[in-house]
Amino acid sequence: MGQDLRSSSGCPGPRQDRRELMAERYSPERRTLLKALLAAPAVAMLPALNACSQRADQPRLDIASGEEGGMYFEFAQLLSAALVENGIADTSAAFKTEASAQNLDLLVQGRAHLALALADTVAVFRANNAKQAGITALGRVYQNYFHCIVKANSGIQNLRDFPGRTIGTGAAGSGTWVTGQRILQVAGLKKHRQAPVERMLGYASGLEALGQGDIDVLFLFGGMPVRPLADLARGENLRLLDVTEVLPNLRDAYPGLYDRVVIPGNTYPGITGVDAIGVSNLLMARPDLPGKTATAIVKLLAAKAHQLVPESSAGIQHLTPETLISTAGQPLHPGARDAYLELHG
Repeated sequence: MGQDLRSSSGCPGPRQDRRELMAERYSPERRTLLKALLAAPAVAMLPALNACSQRADQPRLDIASGEEGGMYFEFAQLLSAALVENGIADTSAAFKTEASAQNLDLLVQGRAHLALALADTVAVFRANNAKQAGITALGRVYQNYFHCIVKANSGIQNLRDFPGRTIGTGAAGSGTWVTGQRILQVAGLKKHRQAPVERMLGYASGLEALGQGDIDVLFLFGGMPVRPLADLARGENLRLLDVTEVLPNLRDAYPGLYDRVVIPGNTYPGITGVDAIGVSNLLMARPDLPGKTATAIVKLLAAKAHQLVPESSAGIQHLTPETLISTAGQPLHPGARDAYLELHG
């Protein structure tokens, strides 16, 4: 894990200066909260957040985020700066990591105070780590898009062409790997007599392997666009595959986690748009995060959402006050719940 050495401290200036610091299925209780949220006044009516001159709530709040070049690392850098600017933390840093599972490990170990993680990976982590089951959600911050990438001349048109092929299935423990394994399972490919060869590759190594022809297919989960993929598409003729044929089976096996989404055409240079599988990206916290700090973070996310959009984002999956509460069945931190009730009655 690499830490962003330019941790936020003091009071950043305007947003331009902050950029320089960067390097459905709900329970009845949650439906009630969501109805209140949707009926609420605009976020512009929220009380002002703490001024920078006031003493911060916490001395330090570090965020386990994602790989450099990915949207979630960029988002974490913006959030890190905003936590300091708005008097929630004295200092904050975004940690570069490889996977949702690594982020959750850092969180429960106390090496990070906040963590970004895909909802399905959170569910797996909670099931496999009963003693750490207390991790809680502050909110849904972004939609994640499952990319299935091939070279245009590969002859691969759909999942039925995968037998005998080599697939980059994501870094070990990553959201890409978790969802990719489930897709291969429900598609019947794990037990196929010519089961695809799997290589656990992260963003950078996977894209390099695809470009060099070392793998035939690459799975990649991320916000849009994934900048390294866009860079590769400028020099390679690539296609995105629609793998949503497995979505009904995924939803049956794992209710409440997977959505049908769209990756529009030309999100990546020369690549036609496709339907895709989406999973919520959650901001998670330890249960011992003070309630007033959790409340302040949720208010920050609601009031400053427009300032927390990475420049590389395609602009169609931004967090919004309306979707913050949609945490795919993961329990809310009590302070987050208090924030939603206070903001929206």
